[in-house]
Amino acid sequence: MTTISRIELKYQLGLGKVSDITSVRKALGHRKYQNAQVEGCDIDEVREYYRLVRENMMAPADALIQIASERNGYADQCDQIDDMAIDHSEHRDGEEEANGMVLAVRAATQEASLAMTDVADAASEQIVDAFYIALGANVMDKIQNRANLVRSNFGQITQAIRQTPMDLRNGSLPGKKAEPKQISGLWG
Repeated sequence: MTTISRIELKYQLGLGKVSDITSVRKALGHRKYQNAQVEGCDIDEVREYYRLVRENMMAPADALIQIASERNGYADQCDQIDDMAIDHSEHRDGEEEANGMVLAVRAATQEASLAMTDVADAASEQIVDAFYIALGANVMDKIQNRANLVRSNFGQITQAIRQTPMDLRNGSLPGKKAEPKQISGLWG
């Protein structure tokens, strides 16, 4: 048989106090409502009670009656329901309601945050892939453009050299140089 502590169940349901679970268990007629461990069907009934009250906006007394009417062979394990065990007055603990709401908002925010992280992770992979593809394509395009510019610039220089006449009168051309000859004369 499945069991869970009242403290764990309190956190799962987002309740402010453990006594809330004890009160609901007493109202549902659970014979072991004061035990620290909640067992089997009792767990399901406590969860169902809070689901009916929170999600279906059912009055606490109506939720108790609905749960009790759905018992199938389990009712012999329970005493009579007692809706007076739960405080239905207007003076209910505001902190309990606030704690439940804060926990519900926190849970919704965490789930939304995790969902957005998943979306961002999936999108970022595609964005990074697109970035690298675009980067590679642009770099290749720029390099090709630069190569074409370099070639055309050198082409202009080559053309200018071919069209410019060269004056080599004072120039020094490579090759074998003639050694100066000494003239021997009268004095030499």
